[in-house]
Amino acid sequence: MAPPTLCFWFEFSSPYSMVSALRLFRALNEVPQGSARQTLPSNGQPDISEVSLAYRPILLGPVFKAIGQQLLPAMQIPIKGKYMFHDVERTLNTLDCPGFPGTPMKNWPPNPILPARMAWLLAQGFEHVNAVDSGAEQTPSAPPTTESGAGPGPGPGSVGRQDRALLRVLSEFVWRVYETEFIHGKDIGDPDTMAALWNTYVTGSAPRGTRLPSGNRAVEMAGLQAVKDGLRGATQEAVDLGLFGAPSFTTDDGDLYWGNDRLLDAIAHHRVKKQINQASGFCVRSRNPSL
Repeated sequence: MAPPTLCFWFEFSSPYSMVSALRLFRALNEVPQGSARQTLPSNGQPDISEVSLAYRPILLGPVFKAIGQQLLPAMQIPIKGKYMFHDVERTLNTLDCPGFPGTPMKNWPPNPILPARMAWLLAQGFEHVNAVDSGAEQTPSAPPTTESGAGPGPGPGSVGRQDRALLRVLSEFVWRVYETEFIHGKDIGDPDTMAALWNTYVTGSAPRGTRLPSGNRAVEMAGLQAVKDGLRGATQEAVDLGLFGAPSFTTDDGDLYWGNDRLLDAIAHHRVKKQINQASGFCVRSRNPSL
């Protein structure tokens, strides 16, 4: 029996999403723990053997608009933004990942559309990427499934089970985008920057024998209507599920966990769900909080 699906919803302007992306990248690629990485219990290494992960890039702009939020909360309240950057800096330091700016950057938030589209495209699977490249795929299709045959949910934003080979490449590409943005201070909306990242961490890191388009071609493909519609569909699905920020994690029985500090809880959800009293929880399908 296939493990339950856990969706990781993220946006490239979100510093806390960056922390979750690092933790999942290390888990998926079996990067060993360093001596400092257990300092904060809430940021321990996740045991992803319990779940089938699905990476879900979205855009927060439409999400905030749907809930009546016009700006990033950290931009509306400057002291909150200052705290957030300090908090992410100290968290990443405990994860042996120095270099995150301790205060908001002048160019933050970036334009996340190009990397989000490229991440969405890659999340559909290597075969889908090549189908779009060849012109055979003109509309958002069913993303990849594992050998178990589990399929995607309804709608163009839905995602199936992403296999481990894909997740290893996808998780590193996503992490390197964050690293380029926040630690190296580069513009992730720049086509040349994104093409170089794709060439190194996608085309250059795919399993042996897997043919994938170049970074320049991937940037071109990000402008295709099918890719635009796919990312738009994923973002609308996030809205429909009741998401209000990133990172968020949704379980296949309809529960929502918000924030990097809830990653371990989200992974453990299926183990303890029989003990969860839904009357005191928050079920995203009902969208009726009873806290």
